[in-house]
Amino acid sequence: MTKIHDDIIFTSMGMFIIDEIHFPKNSGKLSYYNVIGGGGTYGALGSRIITKSKNSSKIGWIVDKGSDFPVEIEDYINKWDTGVIWRNNFERLTTRGWNMYGDRDFREFKYLAPKLRIDVDDLLNYNQLLNSQSFHLICSPQRCHEILKSLKIARKDFKENPPVIVWEPVPDVCVPENLQSCLENLRNVDVLTPNAEEAARFFGIEEPSNFKELEELALKFQPYLTKNSKFNTNSAIVLRCGPLGSYTLTSSGMGKWFPAYHDHINNPNPKVIDPTGGGNTFIGSFTTGFVLSKGNWEVASICGNLGAGIAIEQIGMPIFEKIDDDMDLWNGLSLRERFKNYKNWNNLEIKNEILEIFK
Repeated sequence: MTKIHDDIIFTSMGMFIIDEIHFPKNSGKLSYYNVIGGGGTYGALGSRIITKSKNSSKIGWIVDKGSDFPVEIEDYINKWDTGVIWRNNFERLTTRGWNMYGDRDFREFKYLAPKLRIDVDDLLNYNQLLNSQSFHLICSPQRCHEILKSLKIARKDFKENPPVIVWEPVPDVCVPENLQSCLENLRNVDVLTPNAEEAARFFGIEEPSNFKELEELALKFQPYLTKNSKFNTNSAIVLRCGPLGSYTLTSSGMGKWFPAYHDHINNPNPKVIDPTGGGNTFIGSFTTGFVLSKGNWEVASICGNLGAGIAIEQIGMPIFEKIDDDMDLWNGLSLRERFKNYKNWNNLEIKNEILEIFK
């Protein structure tokens, strides 16, 4: 059952999708069906990991249920106890995707049932989502512009109380032809967060493979990040770099690397089963950490890497268990335990105010 909460921390405008996952015949791997997926779902997962149960109802997202929606999936999502909006339309099928994995994380994807995008018009029916403190956009530069334009009209307090806008460009639009429209959007977003390959493709170059070149890539976007966040902590590009972790570069010039949770050098027992959804989960966790810490880039970046680490430990969603309002277990570990591991593995010196969110 959905809890209605007026003070929504995070809203994803990504979709819910039910996936099929297949592998080449010679791989010996079995196929998976009815796998919970979609960028919006993984974004909500990331946010849920950070809020813990005491604030779980402050997570906003929309799930469109078709006539074929599996009961067990609804039961699992309800255990998160978020502010999810269930929309029933039994005249259509639930959005489904077909995934074929190959070598080096290659993925072929197609829709098996028509997609149903989430637009600002959908939020007009749910004021709690419209008035969210942050929005997760997964879209092209052109659609990003349209969403922000519509949000400014729909939200009467947009100028006085601006939401945090985190934009994740969809991979197939990261091409040189869209670079200019991408850069033009940056004056209106708080965080641009492509992965390293997507960022490189905007400039028509190969994905960098070392820290120095990745920093130089992020620097190409920095001059266009002119928005100051509602917390007066500037804006940033957050480059997601897989096993290398993430690089946060703010418009004020602060640049810092944050290791991946499943770092093969520092983590004594890395567990990476399936990278699907890791990026979306990173963003949900990052954004939620950013809002809860009132614009602390270090808190947000650590949150992002902790969330992504959970998402990639299995195919589909993690095993979830609520202990109490301050503690949930994800694949058997609490956020507190994961933060302690992360801190110790990487010998991090953490300020006391940063520790508060992980208690």
